[in-house]
Amino acid sequence: MEKRSIHTIQTLLEELKEGLPTLKKGMIFETLKSIFPTSEMPKEKRNLNYKGASFTKPLACNRKDKENYVKENSPLSDFFKEKTRGDFLEVVEVKGDTAYCVNVSLNENISEEFYKNETIQITYNDLAAGSVKIYRRKIDKFFE
Repeated sequence: MEKRSIHTIQTLLEELKEGLPTLKKGMIFETLKSIFPTSEMPKEKRNLNYKGASFTKPLACNRKDKENYVKENSPLSDFFKEKTRGDFLEVVEVKGDTAYCVNVSLNENISEEFYKNETIQITYNDLAAGSVKIYRRKIDKFFE
C-alpha cells in the first residue's frame, strides 16, 4: 500500500510542477512568507548588529512583517525601499529546479553592507507552498 501512495503523491507533484511556469533568469517573485537563513548557516553570518540591536537578518520579508517593523519603530524598517508589498526577488541564476534570487527591495547601502553576494534559493516547492508568487507587472513604480 505504501508504494502505491508514494506513486500517487509523486504523480500529483509532477502534475503540479507541469502547471507552474519554468524558472528563468530575470523573473520576479513577491515574498508572501518571510524568509530567514537556516540554522545551518553560521551564527556570525545569520545575525547582525544594527543601530544597537542584534537580530537574525531576514533574507526577504512579507508585507505584514514590514508593517510591523514600521509600527514598532524597528531598525529593520530602514532596510526596505518599499513597505507596502512583500520583497521582490529577481532570479539571477537557475540550476535545475532551483532559482537563485537577489532581493531588489533592499536599500542599496543596506544591501552592500549586510547582503553582499547573498542569494535566496527558490524552488517549485516554495511556489506550491505559497511562500512566494510570480510577479508579472513592472516593479519600477514601487521604487520611484
